[in-house]
Amino acid sequence: MLDSNLLQEKGQEELCKLKRNNMRLSRLVIVLAFLSLSLLGLLAIIMTIGPKSGKTTESGTASEIAAAADIPEIKKEDKWQIILVNRDNAVPPDFTVDLIAFGSSLVDCRIADQLSDMTEAANKDGVMLTVCSGYRSVSQQREIYDSKKQSYLNLGYSEEASEINTCQYIQSPGASEHHTGLAVDLQTTGAVTLEENFADTPAYKWLDEHAEEYGFIERYPKEKSDITGVLWEPWHYRYVGVSNAKAIKTMGICLEEYVELVYN
Repeated sequence: MLDSNLLQEKGQEELCKLKRNNMRLSRLVIVLAFLSLSLLGLLAIIMTIGPKSGKTTESGTASEIAAAADIPEIKKEDKWQIILVNRDNAVPPDFTVDLIAFGSSLVDCRIADQLSDMTEAANKDGVMLTVCSGYRSVSQQREIYDSKKQSYLNLGYSEEASEINTCQYIQSPGASEHHTGLAVDLQTTGAVTLEENFADTPAYKWLDEHAEEYGFIERYPKEKSDITGVLWEPWHYRYVGVSNAKAIKTMGICLEEYVELVYN
């Protein structure tokens, strides 16, 4: 039988051990609580100073893009200049436009003078610019679309593949910018067909340097095809107004991005 003093000593040892363990546990709880509070604080700071716009493009966040140039105030009477028509924004069924002849094409009468000034200025600089396509009705677009799609079907492509390939270059009826009368396809010496070799001509270089002075932008830039949904068309130019064109050019964005900045 153990001596009573020995038992008492062992009991005190166990009690001390228990107290030490409790102290360690308390310290651990305090440390964990401190770390949790620190993590919550850090998350709050990140959310406070993080980007305010969730929209990110190749050029940066929307706020960064907007800071790169002054976005002009769009007056109500000038909103027609930046009407957005694409596969996600079909032209309204009741849309109308006052047309005027420009060469063998038709364009919105409000852009005829600017278009004329641009082509004449190019001519004075030794660059020939010819408008080969302007306004198209929905029915005309349907004919072009169906014809292109049929060419893929004739090559053995499936219905789905033919649709996909056609949409890369030709918008479906109702989704073409040409319905607005604000878009034109241009030709020049050495590039009389609508192909990417237009980008190798003096005309393309001239347009890159001067088009915004007359209110026009290259509508489908090469580096923006993932946003516009259309492959590069260096011959396709769109009137958006001088101030808008200069802002778009300065910021290096496409019309889809610009419209989002203006209205959001």
